[in-house]
Amino acid sequence: MSDPQFSPVPPAPEGPPTPGTAEVRRPGRALAITGMAVGLAALMTVAVAPLTSLGFAVGGAMLGIAAVIVGVLALVLRQPRVPAIAGLAGGALAVVLALVLGAVSVGSYLTSLGHTGANGPGANASPDPSLPGPSAPNPPEAGSLTWPQNHATGGVVFTGPERTVRPSDAPREGAAPSPLPARELGAPALIQVYQDYRCPYCAHFAQASGDTLEAVLDQEAAAVEIHALTFLDRVSAGSYYSSRAAGALACIADTHPAAAWDANTALLDPAFQPAEGGPGPDTPALVATIEDATGPLPETTRSCIAQESYVPFAAALTEWVFAHPVPHAKDPGLGVSGTPLVVVNGVPYPGDPADARAFRAFLAQQGVMLT
Repeated sequence: MSDPQFSPVPPAPEGPPTPGTAEVRRPGRALAITGMAVGLAALMTVAVAPLTSLGFAVGGAMLGIAAVIVGVLALVLRQPRVPAIAGLAGGALAVVLALVLGAVSVGSYLTSLGHTGANGPGANASPDPSLPGPSAPNPPEAGSLTWPQNHATGGVVFTGPERTVRPSDAPREGAAPSPLPARELGAPALIQVYQDYRCPYCAHFAQASGDTLEAVLDQEAAAVEIHALTFLDRVSAGSYYSSRAAGALACIADTHPAAAWDANTALLDPAFQPAEGGPGPDTPALVATIEDATGPLPETTRSCIAQESYVPFAAALTEWVFAHPVPHAKDPGLGVSGTPLVVVNGVPYPGDPADARAFRAFLAQQGVMLT
């Protein structure tokens, strides 16, 4: 007998698998690429937030969270690691940057609201009713506190279509302000505006309702009393900008009061107002900006501003304001705890500083009627 012959089994032809057999697939890459794209979009959205609004930071954070989730899923499913990790990292970075921008924005807002805690209103103020010493970090020391003229009420009082500054003699050294009610100012109503020339919300109020205040004066519906405060010196990088700006207004009220209203308006122009945290414009820049609005100032006024004659006064007056209730307020416990504080016939305006319509409505509620 011969041995059986065996034929080799031919190899299976290439082609689609036969039914019932398993197919090994390579991992896809759609999730990984999507995560990378979303992460990049999140970073770009957060990046434009400082130039636009905080809403972009919120949107960027939400995209960042989505990118992190998609990136993790892509890694779990063993999709390409590079785009998956890029999406995850981009999303996480976008969330962190959005949180930082939010914290900076909230911090800036709280700073503009005034003193809190150990640095709160009146924390360093003297209980004596006379003006305490200067409170700004770096203003020049003065052997005595000199009052300007036309400031006896503690603010600069404007009346009538000419924005006339109510005249008053300079009180004796160490005197306290002598606030006057509307009837003693010869006005049917009184609007008290507490502001700091570095406060962005004060600039918002001036931009929104400056025309309304001018209409009030044009129609002789009320007197407007401006109180220039200095508490934001603590965010002026040692340059005590708020005190220098408030001191400049005091110099103008003292020596050239016809220019005081326009000077106040110029110092609240957002195009000039410095951001918090930097040194702010120097004194020659202050003078130049004021003169752009008022025309050339007398040499006595320029010298007063250049020598910072009323910087100690402005800082000391701020301490007095924070240590005492708002004069003529219907609530005897009302104090200045932030700026802008606008008080109309003794009632504080509770609305958005940038809402001109709401402020006009509030004036009407308090009996200040405009045509």
